[in-house]
Amino acid sequence: MSRIADYPMTHQGVRNLDSPRRTNPVNVGPEERAASILGGAFLAGFALGHASAVGSLLGTLAGVALAYRGITGHCSCYAAAGVNTAKQHRGHVRPGGDGRSR
Repeated sequence: MSRIADYPMTHQGVRNLDSPRRTNPVNVGPEERAASILGGAFLAGFALGHASAVGSLLGTLAGVALAYRGITGHCSCYAAAGVNTAKQHRGHVRPGGDGRSR
């Protein structure tokens, strides 16, 4: 994607360079983030103590990657697939309704 698309257009038809659009890279929901942090820490700790040298390295890297996913809230696989579980937690909408009170 071109960097020029990151700036909104003004009413005069030129790019507003003072107000770049910010994208929200968070695409992992809060429960999933907590599970990733705990699972990643457990996996890294377990791999360091109970595996061969290669297994220890691979397990530790996988655990650190999971923990990083949980801490940042961004999953590259989700981004590539267009999945966003963080959107589900932003507000409650009644089933079959538009969220407005009547």
